[in-house]
Amino acid sequence: MRLVILIFLIIYAHESVGQTCSSLSTPIDGALDVPVDSPIRWRTVPNIIGYVVSLGTTPGGGEIINRRSSGQNNFYLPEVGLPADTQIYVTIGYFKEGQDFTTCDVETFRTVKVTQPPPCTNLETPMKNSSNIAADTDLQWNYAPTATGYFLSIGTSVGSNDVLDNFDVKNTLSYEAPDGLPADTEVFVQITPHNGIGEAVSCPTESFITTSAVIDCGPYFDFTSGTTITLGPEITIPDAIGLCAQQPVTTIVSEDVADGFRWYFLEPDGNENLISTEPYIELSKAGAYRYEAYNNISQSATIVECSQSKLFHVFDSDAAVIEFIEETRETNGRDIKVNISGAGDYEFALGNREGPYQTSNTFSSVSHEFQEVFVRDKNGCGITISSIPRRLSKDDFPKFFTPNGDGVNDFWQFTKPLRANEIDITEIHIFNRFGHLLAIIEPERKGWNGVYQGTLLPESDYWYRAYSANGEEIRGHFTLKR
Repeated sequence: MRLVILIFLIIYAHESVGQTCSSLSTPIDGALDVPVDSPIRWRTVPNIIGYVVSLGTTPGGGEIINRRSSGQNNFYLPEVGLPADTQIYVTIGYFKEGQDFTTCDVETFRTVKVTQPPPCTNLETPMKNSSNIAADTDLQWNYAPTATGYFLSIGTSVGSNDVLDNFDVKNTLSYEAPDGLPADTEVFVQITPHNGIGEAVSCPTESFITTSAVIDCGPYFDFTSGTTITLGPEITIPDAIGLCAQQPVTTIVSEDVADGFRWYFLEPDGNENLISTEPYIELSKAGAYRYEAYNNISQSATIVECSQSKLFHVFDSDAAVIEFIEETRETNGRDIKVNISGAGDYEFALGNREGPYQTSNTFSSVSHEFQEVFVRDKNGCGITISSIPRRLSKDDFPKFFTPNGDGVNDFWQFTKPLRANEIDITEIHIFNRFGHLLAIIEPERKGWNGVYQGTLLPESDYWYRAYSANGEEIRGHFTLKR
């Protein structure tokens, strides 16, 4: 019984150690002076169901975020940045079908020391100079890099604060007025980010006009129909989009059904730059963007805009460059490893351009026949193709011959297979079962006739070693029949 338990523990430990784990790619483990608004990215793990990430200020801790799901996305963008001049500990875990949850090793980096106040920010919702805004609308604004809090002033005239006076909302990006905003009023909002060094200077005042009509854009449950209602459009744009190096401009077309669209580029200082109001956008540089789609809802002679928005990131990408292909001969074929370079996120297929594709660059038990490998950029920047030459195997050599003088199969010889121009056999050594060398034959000659020093050898199995010009050696055996 003890022996069985010991074997089980050994096998279990082996399987646990053998699991693939992820590691940080941006910033790397041990990095210093990392910007507080840096995205956290890690290397992908094949065939996962979802990632879980924790960020803390202690090893394995979750003081910043604790076991936050990122779905199948291999990145996380801290909504309010990271604490400055702090050792950050990152723990990445993942789920795989049929396996227990896997927790990877804790990795760490240190953020930069902040030496100046943060920049100003701007309203995200409602938009500056917008109108017909419901009085119960929450205020939302963009993160100001290095900010640890925001002073918020709300008034009904320029420079006034009769609704809210320089209130510190702490490190959050939204505010809900307890009694709502003044209705049918132009509302003026000033947001002043601050940190331990000081506060932003001369931040702008933005305004919008509220309406008396209160329309719930949803989502809410409608008891009459028994369904959940959302008056704003459904957003379907992906989290990340690749910008292909060989294409100066990449056009992204929204598939959402909506009354209107807005596309913004997020400047490094936190300001948004409106770049398109069409259902499409032409992208030419990497960075952070915000996509907004809205429906115009009419009620009581008032039109209210119900919108949905989403941040997405554009990354530089490109078709892969296949640097070289490694081959390792195995008993049941060969193992193939495709080594590539490039700025994209890639997947691999063997033998068929249409796939199936896999995230691993290694293929096992591949036949010795001619192959093609396909490397596809996940962001749509192209497929790179490379051929893998046919390799010699025991199946390329005759299994038997019958040297009985009838003119049929009287000689044992190697015949070069089709699509094997790169295979060049230089010579073949033939042995008996005791390892005694019987003959050395060359491919351009007839071959071996089953004779050794003038004597016909008996029916039996004989062994060979075939040598190619590129250093390959194939060993096998064949049968002499009379």
